[in-house]
Amino acid sequence: MKKFKTMMAMMLALVSMCVAFSSCSSDDDDTVAAAKEIAGTYTSSLDMTVMGQASTYENLTMKIEAVDDATVKVTLPACGEGMMALPALEVPAVKVSGSNGAYAFAQENYAGTVTVNGAEKNYTVTLQGTLKDKTLTVSYSIQYGKMPMPMIAKFVCTK
Repeated sequence: MKKFKTMMAMMLALVSMCVAFSSCSSDDDDTVAAAKEIAGTYTSSLDMTVMGQASTYENLTMKIEAVDDATVKVTLPACGEGMMALPALEVPAVKVSGSNGAYAFAQENYAGTVTVNGAEKNYTVTLQGTLKDKTLTVSYSIQYGKMPMPMIAKFVCTK
């Protein structure tokens, strides 16, 4: 009988340990989707360089929309004027990663088209961005239309 009681106590201890070290649900319940954390409309200045010529454009708006938990659509701001006007350009499937207030997103060589004054223009965008300490930083390069050189831009904004 003593042997049976000892074995039952050991089994009860084993079952107790299994229950104690398991959880009822995923530990990720309180994490927030990265794409939803960076989504928003941001207004700031844009620094752009074309063939070594730097320009700054004030009060431009960049829009970042969550597509799903890990993907955003980025709408780059329109800037310039006259023959040097650049329309707002969309980059639709940008992957986002990160947590706890530090997020990163990037897209290489996205090729799209935009219609300007009835004419279709091709563009290619490579972008990298971060949201850390409530500061959004997006650096991107655009090859627009038939321009032989890229436009390099940097947009920094506090959320």
